[in-house]
Amino acid sequence: MWLALLRSQPAAAQPAIAGLQGSYEYLVSYRSTHGGALYGNSQGQLQGLTLPYSFSDSEQYWGEYVCGLPHTDCAVSDVYDSADYSVRPAPGPGAPLQAERVNVHNGTNIYDAATWQIATMLGAVVNRFGNLLGADPYRLVSDQNAVLSGAHVAPDMPLGSRATTKQGLFVYNGVAVTDPRAAYAFRMTPAVWLADDPLKDSQFARLLHVGTLPANRPQYQPGRISWSDWKPISGDNAWAFLVGPLHAAYLRYVVADHGAYVPFRDPGIQNAVAVLPTFAAMQSPLGAIYYAPSGTLGNSSDRSVNAYFVSVENNLSVYAGLQILDATLGAELAHESDLDASSRDRIMESRRIIATMITGGQHAARRTQGLLAFFRSSAWQTGEFVQAGYANDPGAGQEWLAVTEPKAVDVNTWGVAALGPERIDGWFGFGAAFEVWQRLKRWGAYGVERTLWGVGYSDADGNGQTPDGAFRSGVLSAEWTAGAIVMVRSLLRHYGATPRGARVYARAQEFVHELRADETSMIRGIQELRFDRYVAGSMPGKPANYQNLMVEPTGPLAPQPYLYASSRYRIPFGWYANPLPSTCSTAWILLVADNYDPFVYGGGLAHESAPAPLRPRWPDAPSRRPVR
Repeated sequence: MWLALLRSQPAAAQPAIAGLQGSYEYLVSYRSTHGGALYGNSQGQLQGLTLPYSFSDSEQYWGEYVCGLPHTDCAVSDVYDSADYSVRPAPGPGAPLQAERVNVHNGTNIYDAATWQIATMLGAVVNRFGNLLGADPYRLVSDQNAVLSGAHVAPDMPLGSRATTKQGLFVYNGVAVTDPRAAYAFRMTPAVWLADDPLKDSQFARLLHVGTLPANRPQYQPGRISWSDWKPISGDNAWAFLVGPLHAAYLRYVVADHGAYVPFRDPGIQNAVAVLPTFAAMQSPLGAIYYAPSGTLGNSSDRSVNAYFVSVENNLSVYAGLQILDATLGAELAHESDLDASSRDRIMESRRIIATMITGGQHAARRTQGLLAFFRSSAWQTGEFVQAGYANDPGAGQEWLAVTEPKAVDVNTWGVAALGPERIDGWFGFGAAFEVWQRLKRWGAYGVERTLWGVGYSDADGNGQTPDGAFRSGVLSAEWTAGAIVMVRSLLRHYGATPRGARVYARAQEFVHELRADETSMIRGIQELRFDRYVAGSMPGKPANYQNLMVEPTGPLAPQPYLYASSRYRIPFGWYANPLPSTCSTAWILLVADNYDPFVYGGGLAHESAPAPLRPRWPDAPSRRPVR
């Protein structure tokens, strides 16, 4: 029944996602043995957990391709600091390049892990895919909840650590958060504090120069540096605590087990409720959630981010997560009969906090206009959402100072999807949500001649349309194209439901016709970023000799990950896109294939009658996970 409901949605007539089982295989296989995304954590307090990396890479990609690009100097000198036992690259052009590849090779972005949680459950419950680990899928995704529990904090082990307030660092809009369970998580987590440069022990190790290291400390080795990404970001935390785990739990308890609610005792729910007051503390009087607590460094500098800085996309992520959490808690109150009085009180207080954050009211320390007022009156300008701004900054001279350039693709696609086209049309007039997409295509879409393939990241990517309507081919993003497909489907549902007798019916049908064509085009286009197709294709910006830079994954089901982007590109918002296999891109493909909307409770299908239980089909595999 669940599959039937999925296939009855507007995407029913769209082309299928080819090789979906191979893409799922990438998400649930070990990187070291099957070319997948996973690793078994073998050190620290969280030893024994199975977790995803964000990317797959190779020494050749970095050493031969990136380090061989014009005007690129990858040579670096790593220096040991006895004051804090760290090893860091000395300032120079090679330092940020080393930090980038160490992060890519060793790190897990908590947003990526959240999308992985959803996709891992979807593949098992909806598609009935198995995994070679012989692992129960919910037990597998719950390992990430253990990472985020806040119960495991060690100063020399970032995995599981939280951004608690210490000596004036990481202050949350004037509020000190000392309980690790309530503090933000850092956006990137590695398995170990001293992390390997992927050029270590390779033919490119000649680029790594190392000073004197501590004697008799085997963990200190040439080509190994201290983890450097310590950034607790609101948007990443919204996905990590409010979106990914709650969708995964819904798929486990409601879809697979045919239940009516997710138990309040579930670790994902407990994590979300514990950090909720901190999200509330980060809300401004204007209604916007601040980007990060004080002392958080920027993406591309050693300076701290302005404490009054606001990312509109982050706010949309928080808004979607709050809606999902509220619906989850509401189902518990309605159906979980054995809740004790303390749990009921905690649920009701959490829902009160959520209501205030969304519609406005009094928080503990200040009043706020609420997120909806912020989106309508501040974040929306000239027919679309601005990417960022500064809220209630005493030095700005005004309540809201918008950052309008560069324009961001995801703030508009996610904005329509998270708020809903019904709300946007209700605020700004019929067709306003559709026009967001039309405007975005003109400055942010990627295509070939007059065929739309997808979207990039901003209006500075070399994408968009020429005056005669042809598409430019700057850079294509798999993840952000998937988000655009989710948005287009929300538009299809909205305009497709216009009553036949309505005055705007004919106009709505024109919208539907164009939206269906866009959906079809992007589903086809995004599949050109599947690893095997990319290797065989000739996309603009594809590295020369790519087939030898990245070896195609092998395994019983031939893992088929999706790349993060079509070319290496410096995204204007502070990080590099790389044509590397990506966990979040591959996870989003599962969401698109199964027509699952991560911005709404139950993937958008919670309003349907409860589905019949489905049990995942597991392969013949050992009953225990392999020892790692």
